Amino acid sequence: MWRWAVDLAKVRRARRAAGAVISPLVEKSRSRLGEIPAIVWSDPYIVGFTFMLITIVARIEIGKIEGRALCFLQAKAWEDITAMPPGTIGEDVILLSAARNRDFETGCRDAMTFGSMLVGNSILFAGMTRDWQDRHLDLQETELAATSADHADLAAAWEQFFDPHVSMHVCNSTSDLGRAAL
Repeated sequence: MWRWAVDLAKVRRARRAAGAVISPLVEKSRSRLGEIPAIVWSDPYIVGFTFMLITIVARIEIGKIEGRALCFLQAKAWEDITAMPPGTIGEDVILLSAARNRDFETGCRDAMTFGSMLVGNSILFAGMTRDWQDRHLDLQETELAATSADHADLAAAWEQFFDPHVSMHVCNSTSDLGRAAL
């Protein structure tokens, strides 16, 4: 019973971390692009990219996680980030992976690249609360400038990996609306 409660607490913490890292990036893309059509969240690249990134952030936050706990975490974080019900997303991920879908695998690889940037930025802070960091880390101005540059690099990488795949669907939905009006 105790182990289950500890696992549940870790999953909750990892889910919050995934949402805290990924949701603001999605919102910035939404602001830049005007909208994110629901169809985007079924694109194999976006599914691979998002699920892999959820997993990476979860592992940065709590370490090893697998099995049912990982599946639950991924589905709930997916719902938090996309505002879409998880439905059959777990099955979709398994099918895309088993089929070795090229777009899905590219999304996973790009998430690993993006995740390596996150790890580089957060490895000192993993598992440390913001309050702890504020009390114990005395960042010098040069370190703060480097941190700002790292955030700019992360934002640019996000735009490179995520936005083009959303833009493709935004353009398609806009052209579909134009044809419907004719």
